[in-house]
Formats: sequence, structure tokens, C-alpha cells
Amino acid sequence: MARGIRPISAEIAAFVMIAAGVATIVFGAWAAVSGSNLLGVLLTWALGLIYAYAGLRLRRDESWAWGAGVFGSILYVLLGWLLHWIMLVFTGVAIAVLVLLFDSRAYFGVVRPDPAEEKRARERLRAERTANPDRLHCPRCGSTSLWLAPDGSAYCDSCRAGTISIRPPA
Repeated sequence: MARGIRPISAEIAAFVMIAAGVATIVFGAWAAVSGSNLLGVLLTWALGLIYAYAGLRLRRDESWAWGAGVFGSILYVLLGWLLHWIMLVFTGVAIAVLVLLFDSRAYFGVVRPDPAEEKRARERLRAERTANPDRLHCPRCGSTSLWLAPDGSAYCDSCRAGTISIRPPA
């Protein structure tokens, strides 16, 4: 689920996606009545349904809807101009939605983590957990690299021995 305060760009993107999706479905109905080819009408309806549904789900903070919105926007850009010249308007809207979705990607958890920072965090956690102020030794291999638990059990990082009893519980 998303965290923090919802950015205004995500809110605008969701509403624009819903409106563009519904407008595309209406345009598809007009195209069907006016005698356009069936494949074009079905593709138009599919674009509209994908976009409107993704917009509704984006409003509910479902992170997969961010990807569906990007996917729908790319489909508009790739297919919209092939279906009808009026779809160029929706293609422009899709490009604007792509920019809005890109701006709100961190809110939906679509940002690549910093590998160097993750490595530093793992090393800090390891140093904290293997702190052994009493210099206790593993009964199996004699190493002092033990992950000590408050209940007196430990895990040896050297020999990978499971839960071993080092001292009586505190």
C-alpha cells in the first residue's frame, strides 16, 4: 500500500484517467454508430476500459494501478493515432498523465532503492546484532560472531549454528 501524504499529481492523474477513459468509451460508441470498423471500435473501448478502471483503482491507492496507468498511456500513444484522428486529443492527455504518474511514482513504491544505502544499512544491522560485549564464544566453533537474543539464545554467524544456548535468560 502507499505511504505518506497522497501527492496532488496522483490525484489529478486518477481523475484525468477516469475522465479520459469514459470519454474514450463514449467516442467508441459514437464510432460504432457511425459505422467505423469493428476492430477500431473494440480497441477504442479496450483503451477506455483499461484507462478508466486503472484510474478508479489509482484513486483507491492500489499500487498496481500505477503500472496499469502507465501501460494504458503507452497504449494510447502507440495505438490512438492509428484508430482515429480525434484520438490525438486523448494521446495528448495520455502523455500528460504519464508525466503526472512519473511525478507520483515514489508514493506508489515504484522507485528503485539505492543499493549502496541498502548495503550500508545491512552492515549497520549486522554490526548491531553481532555486538558481543561479553565476548561469548560459540560452543561449536569458538567464534565470537554471535547474534545474541535477549532470552539467552544465540545464532553463530561463522558456523551457521541455529539457536544455541549461551547463557541463562536475563
